Amino acid sequence: MLKLIAILILTLQAVTPRQDTEYWAKPIPLFDQSIQEQFLGQVSKYGAGHRGVDFHLAPYEVISAPAQGTLAFSGKVVNRNVVTLRTAAHLASFEPACTEFELGEQIEAGEPFAYHCPPEGEYEYHCQDCVHFSARDENGYLSPLHLIEPLLPSVLRA
Repeated sequence: MLKLIAILILTLQAVTPRQDTEYWAKPIPLFDQSIQEQFLGQVSKYGAGHRGVDFHLAPYEVISAPAQGTLAFSGKVVNRNVVTLRTAAHLASFEPACTEFELGEQIEAGEPFAYHCPPEGEYEYHCQDCVHFSARDENGYLSPLHLIEPLLPSVLRA
């Protein structure tokens, strides 16, 4: 009987949408058609991987905030400009990107808040005119596509 109750609870949890899940908007129009490289999770914390997705965006084109949040970081990391938005549960970062917003400013979902600023000096793109888009939470990196296009539970139809 205890096993049956456990299975019932697990089934209900699987099909009940989580209320704390954060869903993001796409950062640019035609985002799906612009993706050049997918997320490839690392096996260990410091292992190799591609910790985000790359999407094509011409220099100086605008990036919209995927969710409501505050500007957490804007500046250089090594040889490229990075902009990071802190949402309710995640950090969303774009590189190379620049912004006119000040640190701590509130940004609404869908609001243009950054733009693709071409890197200077020795930086070399690993894809043609692309911006790297990553998502992190307290457990590390995850694919931003899971937040933009969450997988819904499978439904068997008779």
